[in-house]
Parts: sequence; structure tokens; C-alpha cells
Amino acid sequence: MPGAAAYALHPQRDMLLASISFRSLPYKRDEALSGVDALVQRMRTSAGCARCRILCDSDDQNRFVVISEWSDATAAEAFFGSRGFQVFKGLRILMREEPCIVLDDIRARVTRLMRAS
Repeated sequence: MPGAAAYALHPQRDMLLASISFRSLPYKRDEALSGVDALVQRMRTSAGCARCRILCDSDDQNRFVVISEWSDATAAEAFFGSRGFQVFKGLRILMREEPCIVLDDIRARVTRLMRAS
């Protein structure tokens, strides 16, 4: 199969991908980002969190997504039920709309390097 070596299937234990979407009030953007940055730092040091990052929408500078990868659902649920996450819930007054969290159960991941032809 041509090009098959370019893809790698990485079998792994279950992984949970958590995405928290939110839109800050324009005049509260800096304050919201400061609070979310503190949340991301707590996530990164939490047991079971493999990776965490905050992304900004290129079309709307006030719309963000926090993406985190967890070793399992139990670790993620423990964090989202923790006191450390409650601080994020307090940031809702800085948001234009209610934040939304989506949890995706990942069974396998395919990785491909994008190389110049």
C-alpha cells in the first residue's frame, strides 16, 4: 500500500479528550484569559492529564477552546469535580455565553507527519 508507512496507528489504553468551549465578554477578555491560564496550569499538573492547551478562534478573538487529554475518564472526572475546577465555574461572569464541555472517548490515534513532497 503506497504511503502506508507515513501513518502510524498507536494502540493505547482508553484516553479521554475534553474540550471546553467558551466566549468571553470583549471587555473582560484579558481577565477571563488570566483565569483560564490558571486553570490550564492546574490541569497540566493534575494526575492523569497528559496534555492541555488553550486555543483561540482566528475569526473571533473572544472565542476559546481548552483542549485536554486524560489517561482515563476517572482522572478527568476527578479533576472536573475538584475544587480547582470550581474556580473556572466562577469565571462564568466574564463569559458572553455559558461554557460547554465535550468529552470524547478515544480508542486509537493515527499520527502522520506532513512532509514536503
